[in-house]
Amino acid sequence: MDDATLARSLPALLADLWGLEDVDVRPLGGGMNSATCLVTATGGDRFVAKWSSDAESLEAGCSAATLLGRQGVRTGEPVGSTAGAPVVAMAGGALALLRHVPGRELDGDSGHEQQLIGTALATAHTAGCPASDTGPFMSEWLYPAEDVLAVATWLPPALAEIRREYNALPQLTWTQLHTDPAPEAFIHDDATGSTGLIDWAGSRRGPALYDVASAVMYLGGPQQAEQFLSSYADRGPVENDELALLDIFRRFRWAIQASYFAGRIVADDRTGIVDDTDHNTEALARARRGLAEAR
Repeated sequence: MDDATLARSLPALLADLWGLEDVDVRPLGGGMNSATCLVTATGGDRFVAKWSSDAESLEAGCSAATLLGRQGVRTGEPVGSTAGAPVVAMAGGALALLRHVPGRELDGDSGHEQQLIGTALATAHTAGCPASDTGPFMSEWLYPAEDVLAVATWLPPALAEIRREYNALPQLTWTQLHTDPAPEAFIHDDATGSTGLIDWAGSRRGPALYDVASAVMYLGGPQQAEQFLSSYADRGPVENDELALLDIFRRFRWAIQASYFAGRIVADDRTGIVDDTDHNTEALARARRGLAEAR
């Protein structure tokens, strides 16, 4: 499923399942794991239609967005179908209709934008019922199938080392995670000054440091993410002694990135790739470099 195919299917589906007729549908593009379209209803209300091949991940994201939305976090919550379902089956995957969050995508290039990102992530983590916990986390990526491990000789020992590091950790602050808080997931409305955090597919409970490390990864590393880290530390639920463990989770995050792209290579999954570049192989190589730099 790509954005254009989804756009052609949506008018009839939205009329049948959500009671929305005469909608304007435009492909959005840019999704690595999904197809998305902007939907404008007759009265001007705007939504994002999101299709994913991973129905479980999309359902988890809708649940998290609803939970945090009730706490005042701008998440792009799902709009239930006429049957009351947040997610409906479609084309071997699942479809959700999400409320559009107005504003502009952040890029984190300026200190001010990093502060906005840090504050928004801290707000979401605080709203996500933080509590001290421990236990298995991201096991499907830390223990991938043999064909995934065979993609690169360095991957099995790297994952084994990350598992040892993680299993030796004490109890940490767990909360409802976004799991992939790239800068573009943060939407800032200049008119109101509020910043939302969208695209919650794959959300789960886990160590808050995983999201922090993910944001640092996307921002280019701890030095480049200094303003983000300061803003999060001031407002988030994680104490400074726990934040000192960030490098462990930076390595953990790069390991998950490596496992993910190795899996895409095995499956020849090119979802979200808009050109002929060998994006998955390049991303796997970047993950290896990231692991080395985080040591």
